Amino acid sequence: MSTRWPGDHREGFGVGRPIAMSPAAMDVDHVLVRQQGCLTRQQAIAAGMTEQQIRERLRSGEWKSAHHGVLHEVRPAVDDRWRLRAALLTQSPNGRWPPGVALSHSSAAGLHGFEGVPADPLVHLVVPRDWIARHRPEGVRLHRCLTPPEHLDRISGLPVTSAAWTALSLIRAVPRQRAVVIADSALRSGWCTVDDLRRGLPLLAGLRGCVQARRVVELAREGTDSCQETLTRLILLSGGLPEPDVDMRIRDEHGRLLARGELGYRDKLIWLEYDGFAVHTDRHVFRRDRTRQNWLVNRGWFVLRYTDEAVYRGQRRIVQDAGTALSDAPARIAALRPRLSPEADDARRLLGL
Repeated sequence: MSTRWPGDHREGFGVGRPIAMSPAAMDVDHVLVRQQGCLTRQQAIAAGMTEQQIRERLRSGEWKSAHHGVLHEVRPAVDDRWRLRAALLTQSPNGRWPPGVALSHSSAAGLHGFEGVPADPLVHLVVPRDWIARHRPEGVRLHRCLTPPEHLDRISGLPVTSAAWTALSLIRAVPRQRAVVIADSALRSGWCTVDDLRRGLPLLAGLRGCVQARRVVELAREGTDSCQETLTRLILLSGGLPEPDVDMRIRDEHGRLLARGELGYRDKLIWLEYDGFAVHTDRHVFRRDRTRQNWLVNRGWFVLRYTDEAVYRGQRRIVQDAGTALSDAPARIAALRPRLSPEADDARRLLGL
């Protein structure tokens, strides 16, 4: 992403003419635009700058030192990708990424759009096992490992581990509940599938956390909507209840989508939803959800709604409510009148009614 914005040009104020710039300065600016506002001393010198010119830019505050030998422009940043590139440049001063060097773990997860990954101030890089680091850059963690070539990718010109490998690297190193949240998020990003994760598991054999990774991949589900949905599903499983269905959908006889929910037990006509505060404080969303809830109840569904307080501090209540609803389901379904809805008729048939 370019570090130049509209109006960010070097013109003499009042006279409307460009300030004369040396060829070296123009070459350096080209490198800065291409590299999200950062470059190495080696690149600056290769572009024709002298050490004195570099020191002048540092003294003026136009540049700052990001790492030993890595510099960056002091300009408003659109995002923090310049930090990622600066970290990569600590291992490749000429800006050409050697094979096996790539952004990884939480740094790669951010580029892939994973949710639920714990905040991490470090930039993580994978490097070959025999890699000799030039120095120990502050704020950068190097992971020496053999990354399969098929799991190396590029995003916005930056080398990065694939979505599947990034997920596998994370889920074997964090607590299991958080690992399942990350796995679901990786699937939700659209950049990998459960099959992709399963194909990567044999490559983890013998590594720390490989057993947990296998268990987490088996718990991962495609079609989830949020991290809180995954947490709710895990709460139900930890409470000894059957695994709920995800990506609940009700369609009419022509296949048109009538309603979509997060979790539930379709054959028991139980519909569970998580209400996020930011979304449901919108008046339109609030009204729409209440209308939909009434519509579901009138079709025979039993609706349970939860908020962040229940998910993070009231897990026992979630298990109790869902357990009671499951126990009461047979009698409740049997009491529904025939042809109330296609879903209710299906549930009645499963009960032999």
